[in-house]
Amino acid sequence: MLPVLFESSFFTLYAYPLFMGLSWGVGFYLTRYLFEKFNLDTKPLIPLFGGIFATSWIGAKVFFLIVSSEHKVTQYLYADEFWLGGGFVFYGGLIFGLAFYFIYSLWLKKFPFEESKMLIPGLVFGHAIGRVGCFFTGCCFGTQCDLPWAIHMHGEWIHPVQLYEAFGLFVIGYMSLKWVNQKKENFFVVTRYLMFYSLLRFVVEHFRGDLIRGVYWFDLSTSQMISLALFIGTLAAVYTKKLSSK
Repeated sequence: MLPVLFESSFFTLYAYPLFMGLSWGVGFYLTRYLFEKFNLDTKPLIPLFGGIFATSWIGAKVFFLIVSSEHKVTQYLYADEFWLGGGFVFYGGLIFGLAFYFIYSLWLKKFPFEESKMLIPGLVFGHAIGRVGCFFTGCCFGTQCDLPWAIHMHGEWIHPVQLYEAFGLFVIGYMSLKWVNQKKENFFVVTRYLMFYSLLRFVVEHFRGDLIRGVYWFDLSTSQMISLALFIGTLAAVYTKKLSSK
């Protein structure tokens, strides 16, 4: 755990905001690179990313409040450092960001929906970098373990669960980039990302040790329930498409 990467009398470099900035920067520039590579119009990208950034930030905060204990919610609601600092739930950001994307693309017609697949590699690699930031900060930590790769954090040896997810995301990111370069259809790239990530997240959650994630029915966390619903829904969409194409 290394929340402060550099500190001096005039400057302090914190890991979490650094990796948060890197995640969005890499996501944006990788997406722009792909658009330029395939001779697509990059003009809609800045307002699109701006809208997704704002809505996903709010969504991640809202979901964090939902899974927080009741006595903490009021404390967070009126704390500037909460709204401007750490405390995010990825699925909340994904759901709110997707809502904005659908409005921006399908309703306002500001972005061609058939180019959705071009956003996936940037999203995945950015998410992976963000998880590395979680590792340095010490949030989203794992349960106790005695494995050779266990790390010492919060007074005990635990699973480096943030790195498990980051590694899985880098693999999915590589695969999605390969699919885009192979010119796979939009539906294929988007659904495969949703299926692989929901599966990855469901498994990784078994090694999470932070109580903020919330544990409810059948010992499943909030993110596991969302992952299960997302996986089943996406699998049903893939199956339905296959049936309709016969």
